[in-house]
Amino acid sequence: MGGILTTVLSLLTGRAGAHEAYDTEMVRLIHEIHEYAKARQPSFGLLANGGAALFLPYDGNTPENVKKQLSNLDGQLVESVFFGYDMKDGAAAPDDASAYFKKALAVPQRTGMPVFNLDYVHTARQAEDSYEKNRRQGYVSWASFHRLLDTMPEEPPRHVNADDCTSLRDVRNFMVLLNPGHFSSREAYLDALRQSGYDLLILDLFYGDRALTAHEVRTLQQKPQGGRRLVYAYMSVGEAENYRSYWRPEWDRKKPSWLAERNEAWGSFHVKYWRREWKNILYGTPDAYLDTILAAGFDGAFLDVVDGYQYFQQTEGTES
Repeated sequence: MGGILTTVLSLLTGRAGAHEAYDTEMVRLIHEIHEYAKARQPSFGLLANGGAALFLPYDGNTPENVKKQLSNLDGQLVESVFFGYDMKDGAAAPDDASAYFKKALAVPQRTGMPVFNLDYVHTARQAEDSYEKNRRQGYVSWASFHRLLDTMPEEPPRHVNADDCTSLRDVRNFMVLLNPGHFSSREAYLDALRQSGYDLLILDLFYGDRALTAHEVRTLQQKPQGGRRLVYAYMSVGEAENYRSYWRPEWDRKKPSWLAERNEAWGSFHVKYWRREWKNILYGTPDAYLDTILAAGFDGAFLDVVDGYQYFQQTEGTES
């Protein structure tokens, strides 16, 4: 879940937007995912992480892109609006960075789209400050003490309730857990999730080398205090990860032409997301990533690295 600093810096310096096709192609990809998923599961939701700039017709982004993105998504998540700036847990975001986010996120908010923010904090006081600032903005928020998102929070969720959550608009709290490797077993991991009181769980599709099953996902969709909750699966649309099932060993020796440079911050690879080869990995066959998510009965997909288009805007002329 990287890219937040790139997003802010590119917008504050005006360096993004030399090539409007890159943002248009990202909006097009998300639209294709939206159409494909909704045709197979009408209630399936899409929650984007990053790419808030796509809600503003600036730097080459078009009003048509804004309109389409608003119809593509069921929710928008961002990171570090108030805390966790520059990949530093507890670092307060500069006022201009927070102000940009508020401006961009006001666009989906005006349509009724729910907005989520994940702040990274060091202290209980920072967490309280984060929750209050997010409340004032109308964001559903989580103040995480652990950026790697690989453990259950020690603190209980805010606003625990027994209401049914059938869409992202119903969600009052959420938790993201993307690397379950610290759990002693698959069942220990699932049990910890079942016992949590969150309205929305955002999880990896896999535990180890096996995807969660439809039965396992169903058992996660009930809150222990009563009521239905949503379970979303992580899916990166802007970067490829070499530990995923789609990764081929020969790519370690020679990258295919649709793979770009390595993102050293996270170890993943930028992808030319407009290329058919990448889209075929994401959706369209029984073994494709989105299709596996759908088959497992998840309520939606958490689309990460939506701001991946900015890498190509900033390196235009070095990538093709």
